Amino acid sequence: MSELTIAATDRTPEIQLSLNNGTFSMKGESFPEDVSAFYGQVIIAVDQLASQLSKPLTVDIAMVYINSSSIKAMFRIFEGLEAVRKSGQSVGITWHYQEDDDIMQELGDDFKDRFPDLSIEVRAA
Repeated sequence: MSELTIAATDRTPEIQLSLNNGTFSMKGESFPEDVSAFYGQVIIAVDQLASQLSKPLTVDIAMVYINSSSIKAMFRIFEGLEAVRKSGQSVGITWHYQEDDDIMQELGDDFKDRFPDLSIEVRAA
């Protein structure tokens, strides 16, 4: 899958993945009714990057709210990004949070701690 675009809804984030550009972004809120149905295709697409990507990957994540089920899906996405790194590709991740949002800042720091070999920058928007 070389391109994946999912428009944001009031319950799900905007997701854009471009193999050609080497970019992956997620922004918005995430509390879908069926987390598996929503994130399944995203996880598959990210997992395929390790064998398909031939350039550095730039990842931008700017979430406003993530429920606990979505955090589990996000963990799977980060595992896929780690597989891309292990395949030899450079992966740069920026986790954006609103300046006064301690919860999203801590979540970004948690992913940074759990995936120490990934280059994750946690930055106030």
